[in-house]
Amino acid sequence: MALLARPARACVAAVMSPATAAQSEAAVPRAPARRVPVDGRAVDQAVAYVLMAAALAVTYLAH
Repeated sequence: MALLARPARACVAAVMSPATAAQSEAAVPRAPARRVPVDGRAVDQAVAYVLMAAALAVTYLAH
């Protein structure tokens, strides 16, 4: 049982540490984050690559 206690504590600490960090950071006021403009051309290219990969997979599975 003692062998399971240490990993269990490590898992709980790993889950709780981001939550406690978020609570401590929430109290500090910050400047609003700047929005990064999205490159529409890059998004279109990514969609095209995903569609090509899907077409290749379907073609591979059909033959």
